[in-house]
Amino acid sequence: MHDGIELDRHGVPAAVICTEEFVPSAKAQAAICGNPTYPFAVVPHPIGSLTLDELRKRAEQALPQVLGILTGAP
Repeated sequence: MHDGIELDRHGVPAAVICTEEFVPSAKAQAAICGNPTYPFAVVPHPIGSLTLDELRKRAEQALPQVLGILTGAP
């Protein structure tokens, strides 16, 4: 979260992706960084134990959220 917010502050487009498990932590970090409404994509947890194909599916799930964040679309 911190890195995404810092990149954004410097004019570098970024999209943070986190799993459902870490949504509360991501929101808290965004607030600490001074941007409590910073948007981020959310995917199901976990991702560490997924196969490459399963991980690819999670990335495909996140893509619309990521594109929305990067383009400012709702």
